[in-house]
Amino acid sequence: MSTVEFVHAYIHRLCRQLGANADAIYNAKTGAWYFSRGASTIEVFLTNVGDNEETGRIFFRCIAPIYTITTNPIRQFELYQKMLELNTRHMGIKLALIPDKQLICVISERDIEGMDYGEFITVITDISYWAGYFETSLKEQFGKP
Repeated sequence: MSTVEFVHAYIHRLCRQLGANADAIYNAKTGAWYFSRGASTIEVFLTNVGDNEETGRIFFRCIAPIYTITTNPIRQFELYQKMLELNTRHMGIKLALIPDKQLICVISERDIEGMDYGEFITVITDISYWAGYFETSLKEQFGKP
């Protein structure tokens, strides 16, 4: 079994443990699985950094949208500054923008080479926790978007 096939098996195993169907939460158009946990939706997918599967590195990525970007330029600056500060304090995750959707997201990623099921679960669990934490924190500091 290839490393990619192992990750697909991990996704199916997690879905079984959660009582979900991996095929039902998969979107063929985006090539991603969508997990809901609390108020957060976590997009899970594989991405290749390189020309192809043989020459590139494949990463397991998780993205959770947490906050809508304000149109007020002063508040945007304050929000971006806060994001940079948070990125220096927290390991294993990063806050990033999806500009075309005007969203701030929490992102976690890991090279799939050598990743076991425990590490896979840690990435999912961590992003779920941090998405909820940062969503609450940003709303408290900057108000509802």
